[in-house]
Amino acid sequence: MEILQFFFCILLVSHVILQVDGKRRIIPPADSAESKHDEEVATGEEKLYRELLHSYNKNVRPVLDPKQAVEVNVTLTLANIIDIDEKHQSLTTLLWMRKEWYDPFLTWNEAEYPDIRHFVIQADQIWGPDLMVYNVLGNTIQVAGEFFGKSEGLEVLPSGKVNHWTPLLLTSFCPMQMELFPFDVQSCPIVLSPWIYDNTQLKLFPSENVAEIGEFEWDVSKKWIIKDFKAQKTEILYANTRKYDQINFMITLRRKSTFYVLHLLLPCYLISIIACLCYVIPPQGGDRINLLLTTFLSIVVFVLVVLEIVPEESDTLPLFSKFLLEAMLMNILQIFYCTIVCGLNSMDQIRLRPPRCAVAWAKCMTSCIASSCCSRSNRAASKQEKTNTSNLEEKPDNETEIEFRILNENGDVDINSHIDTPDDNQSVTQEQNVKEWRIVFKAVDIMLFILTFLGLTGYFLGILVAYYH
Repeated sequence: MEILQFFFCILLVSHVILQVDGKRRIIPPADSAESKHDEEVATGEEKLYRELLHSYNKNVRPVLDPKQAVEVNVTLTLANIIDIDEKHQSLTTLLWMRKEWYDPFLTWNEAEYPDIRHFVIQADQIWGPDLMVYNVLGNTIQVAGEFFGKSEGLEVLPSGKVNHWTPLLLTSFCPMQMELFPFDVQSCPIVLSPWIYDNTQLKLFPSENVAEIGEFEWDVSKKWIIKDFKAQKTEILYANTRKYDQINFMITLRRKSTFYVLHLLLPCYLISIIACLCYVIPPQGGDRINLLLTTFLSIVVFVLVVLEIVPEESDTLPLFSKFLLEAMLMNILQIFYCTIVCGLNSMDQIRLRPPRCAVAWAKCMTSCIASSCCSRSNRAASKQEKTNTSNLEEKPDNETEIEFRILNENGDVDINSHIDTPDDNQSVTQEQNVKEWRIVFKAVDIMLFILTFLGLTGYFLGILVAYYH
């Protein structure tokens, strides 16, 4: 009896649960109209998807006639320049590539599906052109996978037109022309062509705006200015049997040279001007040589900086490297000259006499700009030199002074003779030669300072006027 009562209770509870669940299903949701519309749209897209891909073969070209070639229109938009590696001659860009072609097997009647104006299909489910960048750097398989777009969606229109947008982060080879660095202009190609299909199976046609520069809020490049971005279609013959259509996209870039002018060219010019001050330092001692060696090592540092930028296989010498080499050559010549001058100024006697015309020219130059180029010590030395010269003019060469004096009545004569011997005259002449050589070197120092300063300044300003704008 108790068992029957327990069984009856179980039946009663299950009946109550079924009644409650049935009422819940009967109550319609508040947004039943919207859900019904979404269900109809979803059903229409699913029906269209099944209709389009029911018997579709993605491994066959979408043409009705096997002799017909698939025509693909290509548009490439330059979104951003990520990096340009001059050392390895590579260009990294962010590109948006658009491919358009007609697929007769993906058409539908708009009247049957009035709410579906375009349909999105995954790229790996239909046929797509196998376009490839031929001058790509890095892993070719991964880049090819990006171009094939196996994970992107395609937009299909009722007429069968297929639009495929593909964002690409591409690193391509860009031969660098560094002759005018840092005022250089680079032309970087992007070569796009089919990998398997020749022009009898697939033809590339540049669209109306085949190469575009994206207009975005961010700066396209911080180091370069995009001067031009254009494309040209060509045909390439491989193995003398098959021709392939090819589109060459050319990006023309001009370097923003202000950074290099302020941080490389201008400091190198100032260091070269500092090296010119060696002509102002007195030649006694080694101060001139120390200054020149310091400036030489500073220029070597700039040479190492340029070597980090210029490609190793570059056959041409950049403009900035020419400026550095000329500065180094001038610095080496200055070191040789100052070494000779310091050695001659440390000598007390010189047998070789400078030409009279050189001495006259040196005295004229030093007298004209003595107030600006000569120190007080040099003025005192010139005055002493004039005094010694006048004394020598009063006493002819090989002059002998003899003094006689009678000392006693016996006829003994005490002869006190002061004789300038030939050796003494030769010593005085050599000292005079040293002074004249110093005057000549002083005038040469002034002339070299002026010429070097004007030459460096003119060369520096000429570079800025010719190339910087």
